[in-house]
Amino acid sequence: MTKELRISIGSGLACVAVLLLIFAPGCTKVPNGGVPIYLQVDSPSVAYDGGAFGSPGFRIPDAWVESGATDLGAYEMPIRVPILAQGDVSILISAGIYDNGIISSRASYPFYRSDTFTIHNAVPGQVYTRHPVYHYFANTQHGILENFNSSTSFDSHMSISNEDADSLPGLPLHSGQIVMGTNDTMTVCLQANGTTVNTNGREAYVEMNFKKSNTNENMPFDVGLAATDGTGTISYYPLITIFPQTSWKKTYLNFSSFIGNNAGSSFKIYYVVYKNPGITGTVYFDNVKLLYFN
Repeated sequence: MTKELRISIGSGLACVAVLLLIFAPGCTKVPNGGVPIYLQVDSPSVAYDGGAFGSPGFRIPDAWVESGATDLGAYEMPIRVPILAQGDVSILISAGIYDNGIISSRASYPFYRSDTFTIHNAVPGQVYTRHPVYHYFANTQHGILENFNSSTSFDSHMSISNEDADSLPGLPLHSGQIVMGTNDTMTVCLQANGTTVNTNGREAYVEMNFKKSNTNENMPFDVGLAATDGTGTISYYPLITIFPQTSWKKTYLNFSSFIGNNAGSSFKIYYVVYKNPGITGTVYFDNVKLLYFN
């Protein structure tokens, strides 16, 4: 069964579990007389935390929920989760993402600390609402943290634009842009300087915001990493092709395996933008981060 299917039927299964507990034989006392409390989860956010990990822009469609030691599963928000518990009920909610932007590949994002809280004196049948707030783990490393506010770490194919993905108070309204002229059909843009990363087998992701300018033209782009090892040998790894829209989107790209297999190399993000001739267009990028644990 796919993760997507489990998410779609998770709420129904939880309700069936409640009914089974109510009518199951035996002497075990069912909490709340079999009447659950309900946890409503929606409208998540990511804390800015002084900009230590760049912009808090996010895309969090799912919630992974635990109550005490019980894993209640993953759900697409908004969701109302029945919980058979009483008294003080401890809750943990983790941020669920589309891994590599793929809706059918759902994952709990490893760099966001789970939102934890306690419902005190829980009342059977009562609905408790939670808007999760996530923070980056303090030990998150950022090999790349590019906001394009004053300059760009990419080569000359990337320039600064007045477009902006976040419009946060106190921050300049800038992003990076790759401009495609009338006769351009492909542009390759690579970071000017690499960053050495060693994850010791742990996770590594690229986060970024993106959009395109032209509604009349498909402008897909590849996202990849280039790894230069100690001998100067370069390995290129194109992870995914993205088809941007004219509104800002956010994605989380899982480079854990590639970086782990090239541990200690110097890594650069690169983009390859494609376009048909005869029309101009621009692809914008913002809040580009290479995050990892070591």
